[in-house]
Amino acid sequence: MVTEKKTEGVLSVNCPRVIQTKGYYCKDDKAYSNRVQSGSRVRVESLLTGKSITIAVFRREDIDGVCVPNRFSNMLGPEPFPAMLYIERCGVDDRRYCPKYIRGLASYYGEPYHGRQTPYGIEYDKEKFYAASPDLPLGTLLRVKNLRNGREVVVKVIDRGPFKEGRVLDLSVASARELDMLRDGVVEIYAEVLRCGD
Repeated sequence: MVTEKKTEGVLSVNCPRVIQTKGYYCKDDKAYSNRVQSGSRVRVESLLTGKSITIAVFRREDIDGVCVPNRFSNMLGPEPFPAMLYIERCGVDDRRYCPKYIRGLASYYGEPYHGRQTPYGIEYDKEKFYAASPDLPLGTLLRVKNLRNGREVVVKVIDRGPFKEGRVLDLSVASARELDMLRDGVVEIYAEVLRCGD
């Protein structure tokens, strides 16, 4: 069996260079937005004060605009403040493209990774429909098909891996269960990219 990554056309992430929005302050020590790829390096400029900060911004759909840690309030002014976001790096590792389809070997992972922080900015939960990819942009949605039995599952790429040569995806335990591959451990899959990045 030959493991390959089939590329029949290319998709790209939505990664504008400049975004005008509103700024707020978060309760925790990370910055979040529903407008950027998770893990992007962003210069956030307050149009109120003219000052800016550069920070990693993670994806959260419930944040309309951008929220930054409260420790920057003395620089950026009272909330909500008019903000310009200048994207310096798109996502954690500036990956911007996806093939439309991937074919190859997939494995799955659970313990001891369950509960660990992922590059996407959230904890890995082995009971959610997640995947790790060595090279797809984080936030990518895939419809994965087990070629042995035809079963399918939709997963979100939130992590990096697998780290064994010849494998194209590492799936969460819940995803592997849905594909009926827990006993086999490693199966040949065909995956369609439904969305490239967030």
